[in-house]
Amino acid sequence: MTEERESWGNHLEFFLSSLGLAVGLGNVWRFPYVAFENGGGSFLIPYVLALFLVGLPAFFIELSAGQYARVGANKVWGRMVPALSGLGYGMIFVRFLVNIYYVVICSWANVYLVVGFQQYLPWENCGDLDINTITCWTQKQETDCQNNQTTYFNNACVKSEEFCQYYGKLYDENSVGECYYVDSTTQENMYQTFDQVYNRTSPAYDYYFRKVLGLVYYDGSSRTFDDFGSIKWELVVSLLVSWILICLILIKGLKSLGKASYVITLSPYFVLTVLLIYSLINGKQNALKGIEQFFSPDWDLYTQSSSYQIWGKAASQILFSLSVGFGSQLVLSSYNQVNNNCHRDAWLIGIMNSLTSVFAGVVVFSILGNLADGGDVRTVLKDGIGLAFVAYPEAVLKMSPPPLWSFFFFFMLINLALSSICSGVQTFLAFVLDEKPSLTKYRIWIVISSCVLFFLLGLPMCTEGGLHLFKIFDKRCTSSLLLLVLVEMILISYIYGANKFMGNVEEMGIGLPSWLRMTWIAMWVVITPLIVAIITILTWVDYEPMNYIDNNGVVYEYPAWAQVVGWVFEILPTAITVLYFVYSLARQGFSASFQPSPTWDATNASSILAAQKWKEEGFNEDVYDVTKNEEDSKSTKTDLDQISQKSD
Repeated sequence: MTEERESWGNHLEFFLSSLGLAVGLGNVWRFPYVAFENGGGSFLIPYVLALFLVGLPAFFIELSAGQYARVGANKVWGRMVPALSGLGYGMIFVRFLVNIYYVVICSWANVYLVVGFQQYLPWENCGDLDINTITCWTQKQETDCQNNQTTYFNNACVKSEEFCQYYGKLYDENSVGECYYVDSTTQENMYQTFDQVYNRTSPAYDYYFRKVLGLVYYDGSSRTFDDFGSIKWELVVSLLVSWILICLILIKGLKSLGKASYVITLSPYFVLTVLLIYSLINGKQNALKGIEQFFSPDWDLYTQSSSYQIWGKAASQILFSLSVGFGSQLVLSSYNQVNNNCHRDAWLIGIMNSLTSVFAGVVVFSILGNLADGGDVRTVLKDGIGLAFVAYPEAVLKMSPPPLWSFFFFFMLINLALSSICSGVQTFLAFVLDEKPSLTKYRIWIVISSCVLFFLLGLPMCTEGGLHLFKIFDKRCTSSLLLLVLVEMILISYIYGANKFMGNVEEMGIGLPSWLRMTWIAMWVVITPLIVAIITILTWVDYEPMNYIDNNGVVYEYPAWAQVVGWVFEILPTAITVLYFVYSLARQGFSASFQPSPTWDATNASSILAAQKWKEEGFNEDVYDVTKNEEDSKSTKTDLDQISQKSD
C-alpha cells in the first residue's frame, strides 16, 4: 500500500514556491543585460508579446497538466500519450544537469557573504600579490603615485618608461601618460595612452577570477582545460554548506519547502527595494541617468537584417525565466488540490515574473548609474556572472557602509538561487517517488542521498579551471528546452487534442469564457508552436563554438571533446524522446501508443472528483442519526396503526 501524494499546506505556499522557481538569478543578472543590449525600452515590446504569445500558453499547459494528472513529468506525458513518455524523461535529464551546476553559483555567493564581514572589503584596492594581477588598477592608487613620470602598474608605482618597455613600446617624456611605437609602413610615431596599451582590471575582477575561482594567473592569462588546476577547498566547503541548507529545506517535504518559500522567495523583493531606495537617496541624479539609459529605446536595431535575433532572445528569456520545459512547474502544480484555479495562477505568476525582471533592471541600472558617475553605463556593464560578481561588488564600495550592502546583495543572490534550486531538486525527488511509490517511506534518505549525489557531481566545478566546465553546463544543457517545449505543444494540440485538454481544465472547475477558451486553443494549436519552432531553428543557425574570452581579449576555443560534451547535453534529451517513441511503437503498436493509458483515466483529477462526488452522494448521514431514526420509527408505527384500524 502506497502513501497518499503530498499536498501543499495552503495555496500561498504553492504560489510562492512556483514564483520563486520562476524568479531566479536570470531576472537579476541576465535580463537587465539582454534588455539593454537589445534596444532597452524598445526590447520591452517583443518581451511583453513573447510573454503572452509564448510564455503564458506553455506555462498554463504545465500547471494544468501537473494539477490534473497529479504526477511528475516522467509520468504525466506517458499516461496522456504513451508514445511520448520519453518527453518527461528528457525534461528530467535537463533538470538533473541544472541541479548539478546551479548550486555552484550559490557557493560563490557564500564566499562573498562570509568575507564581507570585515571593515575593509578585500576587493577594494590593488597591491595584494595573492589576490591581484599585474594589470590591477584603481584611480585612487594612480593618484597616490603623485608623479607625472610614474604610473600604477604591477601592484606598485613604476616609472612610465619601464611600463612602456614592458609592453615593447617607447616612452617620450614630453607625452605624459602615453607610450608610442614606430609604424613600420609610414615610419611615424603612433601614440597610445596607458589605458589603451593594456586592459586594466579592477580589484573586484581580480578577486573573483583569481582569488575566488583561481582561474587567472598573476600575469592575467587564464587556465585552460589542459591546465585545469587543483581543488579550491573553500569552494568545496561553501558548496557543501549550500547542499546542507537545501537538504534541510526539503527534508520534511512540502511542509518545510512551503514554509521556507516565505523567506527565500520574498526576501529578494525586500533587498531590491532597499537597494533602489538607497541609490535614489544617495545618488539620485546618477541613478536616474542609469535608469534612463535602461529604458531609452533603440529603434534602429529593429530595422537591421539581424533584428529577428531580438525577437528570439525575448521569447527565450521568457521561457527560461518561467522554468518551462524543465518539468519543475508541472511537479509543483501536481501537489495542488484538483480544484485549484491554476489558470489564475498562470496569469499572476507569469506577469509577476516579468514585472520582477523589469524592476530588477531598474534597480541594477540605478546602481550602475552611480558606479559610472552618471556617465555611459556601458563602461561598467558586465554580462551574467560578471554583473553579479564584478560590477556589483565594485558598486557596494561606493555605498556606506560597504560591508552591510555587500551582505544584503549576496544574501539576496543566495536566496534567488535557493528559491529555484530547491524546486529543481524537488522535481528530481518527485521523479524517483513517482517511479517507485513504495520508496515514499524512505523519503528522508532519498533527499539526503540526492543532495550528496549532486554535491559530488559539482566538485569538478570547484577546481581552479572549473569555470570552463560551468560554462559548458550553463550554455548547453538548457539549449534543448526549446525543442522539448515544441514537442510538448504538439503533444497537447495535435495528438491528445487541444479541445480535449481544455475539457480537462474545465473538469477541475475552471470555467473560462468562450472567447478566452478559443484564444488559448488557437495559441496552443498555431501561434505558440510556430514561434517556438522558428526560434529553435534560428538558434541552430546562429550556433557558435563554445569559447572563453579573457580580459585581454584572448579567445580560448574549447577543445573538440568539450564541444562534443556540449552537443550531448543539448541532443540527449531530444534523443531520449525519439528513442522512447520508437520503443513504444514497437512494443504497443501504433494505436495503443497514441491513446491515453488506463492509468491516465484511473488517477487523474476527473477520477478523483468523481470519487468525491460518489462519496458525497452515497453517504447519507440520516442513516446514522439515532434521534431521527427513532422519530421515523414512531411515525412509521403510527401510520401502520392507522392503516390497521381502517382495515378493521
